[in-house]
Amino acid sequence: MEIRTKIYDCKNPEQNPVPRWMGYYGKSDKSSVELDPVEQFKQNPDSFFPEFTKKK
Repeated sequence: MEIRTKIYDCKNPEQNPVPRWMGYYGKSDKSSVELDPVEQFKQNPDSFFPEFTKKK
């Protein structure tokens, strides 16, 4: 039994193509997409810790 391996450059798109399932389904409207949690935290960190930010 013989095992062969291929060494390729992962940054070369010809040797490492993007799989079909990672492709875009179509153009999406960016305005209707919610921000990811990191961007939400950057814009309003108090919303993640409401009990600590409330004034007593």
